[in-house]
Amino acid sequence: MDDIADDPALAAGEKAARLASWREAVERVFAGAPQGGMESELARAAGLFPLKKEHFLLVLEGVSLDLTKKNYATFSELEDYMRLVAGAVGLACLAVSGYDAPGADLLAEKLGFAVQLTNILRDAAQDYAAGRIYLPAEDLARFGVPPRDLEGSNYTPNFIELMRFEAARAEEFYAGALAKAEPRQKRRLAGALAMRGLYRELLAKLARRGFRVKEKKLRLNSAEKIKALFSAWNDYRRI
Repeated sequence: MDDIADDPALAAGEKAARLASWREAVERVFAGAPQGGMESELARAAGLFPLKKEHFLLVLEGVSLDLTKKNYATFSELEDYMRLVAGAVGLACLAVSGYDAPGADLLAEKLGFAVQLTNILRDAAQDYAAGRIYLPAEDLARFGVPPRDLEGSNYTPNFIELMRFEAARAEEFYAGALAKAEPRQKRRLAGALAMRGLYRELLAKLARRGFRVKEKKLRLNSAEKIKALFSAWNDYRRI
């Protein structure tokens, strides 16, 4: 679904048509009438795990926004978007892992927000080149960063301060997600904690590199991934 919305080779009408086909496929799967291929695989997964149709429809709603919505006025508005494209994914992942403690929805939301915001910071220049600005307009104005400063090779002090501000927000979401973990079900959170550790290390790498996100897409190397998973293991032990 996400690949369809992001494919630069597809016209907007073709993207909308393909996402509509996915919506029909999800409806068939949860009506017990999959039409082979990936639909049958998804139907099998839905039979094994307590997945809900809403998880997938929410993601579809979110990626469909990318076809028409190119910017966000406020952080609250961005949160609504992240709730669709990231929070719903988190809910589906927790359903697969069997984590059903009270507050599971908040844990999924906070971790989804943290991961999505990390991606938004890393991909700010790439998204701008594609015609999208996810960083809220109110924050750009607050720090005196005109949208054009999201591209090019110049890193103004205002740009760096904006990125630090958003990174601190992401850190709050990472901490909030961990705070919601239920100790009696922590074994079911192993996958979520690993993802948290990896993306939190990616956020730390962005900061270490001075938020130089305009030249190339930053990724974790093998040593950084090992470090992130070790951190996740320590978090697991502390829950």
